[in-house]
Amino acid sequence: MAVEPFLKPYNYYFLKKQAAILAQTHRTVNAKSTIQAVQAQIFDKVKATLSELSEEEMTLVMGITEINDEQRILDRYLQRMKERVIPFKRPSDTGIKKAFPKTKKLTIPDWERLDLADYSFFAWNDPGQQSKFILYTVNNKLQGIQGQLSTEIKKGICTICHGESSVALFTVKGKANKDGHYKTKGNYICYNSDECNQKMQTFEHFMDFVTIVKEK
Repeated sequence: MAVEPFLKPYNYYFLKKQAAILAQTHRTVNAKSTIQAVQAQIFDKVKATLSELSEEEMTLVMGITEINDEQRILDRYLQRMKERVIPFKRPSDTGIKKAFPKTKKLTIPDWERLDLADYSFFAWNDPGQQSKFILYTVNNKLQGIQGQLSTEIKKGICTICHGESSVALFTVKGKANKDGHYKTKGNYICYNSDECNQKMQTFEHFMDFVTIVKEK
């Protein structure tokens, strides 16, 4: 009986990183004891990170134990894992507009050209408005965050993926205080959100980011 997709996109990128570390260790390290130590660390990390999986699902994931110094074995494992990814659910145009009710001119993404299995969240830049639009789901409900995106790009750590990247300041206007001034909350995040998704290892940091920008 075929196993239904069970991995989130960020789970896949976590496994991809661990698999790459293991393959690189096999290629560059001669000491068997060192290889075994790295293997043990990775196996324990995978089991702890994906502890909610069923026994059957975990068995598939732990196919990572097959990886050695051969590229074809690494590629085969990653292909199997990619096939197990639950893609980001394609939203309707109406759903997107509801997620950004205050935006009159909204560019709808060309979903046909995208592999939604690559995305834990989906975001795009609108240079004309100097904005970034972020879509994500919580409890199967589509949510949106719009903010101003600085044109100044620099190397730094992204608040969302916690990876080193080309980041820009993303600011969200909060509610007005008593004197009529609006509070703004800024975070440095990846300018390219496709790359941000590929660096994500967990969804926890993303939700921390959401909490910060939506805090009243």
